[in-house]
Amino acid sequence: MPVAALDEATVLEKTLAYLSRDADCTETTTEPATTQPGWERRVLTMPHDGYRLRYSRFGCAPGAKGALVIAPGRSEPSYEYAETAIDFIARGFAPVYVIDHRGQGLSPRLLEDPDKSHVEDFDDYIQDFTQFVAAVEADLLALGARPDLPLFLTSNSMGGAIAIGYFQKVDGETPFAAAALVSAMIHVNYISYTEKPPRWLNLRIYSETGVAVQGWWRCNVAWLWNGALCRDYASARTFGAYEPGSRQFEPDAEEMMTRSRARFALRTRMWDSFDWSGIRAAEYAGENWDGPQIGGTTNKWARDSVRFLRDMRAPESLKRMVDTPILLLSGTRDLRAYRQYPGVLDAPPDLSRHTRFCDDLNAASLAADKGYVCQFSAINGAFHEIYKERDRERNAALDMVEGFFLRHR
Repeated sequence: MPVAALDEATVLEKTLAYLSRDADCTETTTEPATTQPGWERRVLTMPHDGYRLRYSRFGCAPGAKGALVIAPGRSEPSYEYAETAIDFIARGFAPVYVIDHRGQGLSPRLLEDPDKSHVEDFDDYIQDFTQFVAAVEADLLALGARPDLPLFLTSNSMGGAIAIGYFQKVDGETPFAAAALVSAMIHVNYISYTEKPPRWLNLRIYSETGVAVQGWWRCNVAWLWNGALCRDYASARTFGAYEPGSRQFEPDAEEMMTRSRARFALRTRMWDSFDWSGIRAAEYAGENWDGPQIGGTTNKWARDSVRFLRDMRAPESLKRMVDTPILLLSGTRDLRAYRQYPGVLDAPPDLSRHTRFCDDLNAASLAADKGYVCQFSAINGAFHEIYKERDRERNAALDMVEGFFLRHR
């Protein structure tokens, strides 16, 4: 079995071809393209507010080793995990279900301006994910999956925070045998989203506390004379509306979040060049959706994300997620995760925020007599988007995640 089903030299061409056709599980054609697993876009109506969430299912039958759920990061559509899904299916994990978080990806937008990355309440992501997991369980049952088929979870960035929130919400009542949270949003390095140099004042303005204070001012005070401010971009100058043609790959720059030019280019092609008009007309009647592209976050998103992350890390919250084995996997060059300190700009990345979370979770699990529930591992040299990294780091991550899952079936 190959380490990965696709390789970096051909991944862009093969993934674009795969995404350019609907491949459901009823096809009987013998075209070569059908050697790839089926891809189906699905709709799930949220019972608490009627929102029509989207998700993708890759693969048509239960895998020998289990099924897999993926929670992407902020701005990532489900289809961007097609290659990852193909890899896991080749390794015996199927189907692979990937959610489009509300307001992004293939899911409808929440504001009139479709470029704004917004959520009314971060907990909406958790409620959506809970319903999505229930739909996955129902689908596996309809596929005739054996009762003891393991279900696993993996994620990227914001998807990791949503997964943690989900585990804390269900408090042990989860179908997942284990979870691998990749580049998880534990404590955000906010200055990495700006063009500001990491000096003393900037590090405090763009710290978690600084973002919380700015969000409180804009959403709780300044709204009295500017009611739209809370839904405006948190940083329009550096990270506002998305502009087609603005994505330019810079090799070996952490801001790119990957060193794979081909995997970086997939998003650019699908955002800038792919014709979504047919899908939009067929699947989005009356909904605010023009395509998967999205820009920066609103002040409301920034304020609520800080609130959520602080609650998520609290000891009382950690006590509610000690039943599921967690692999916390980070890249040693993850710009989004580490803190740059003033005066030591050439210092190596500091991943202590992630290791501390694992230590705190293990302390909670040991206190509950559950043993060590969290394992922290790092991929040397990897940037933030490990599942979209170059082959060397990406294949190491795939092997590590598969090994962790197999130890906890």
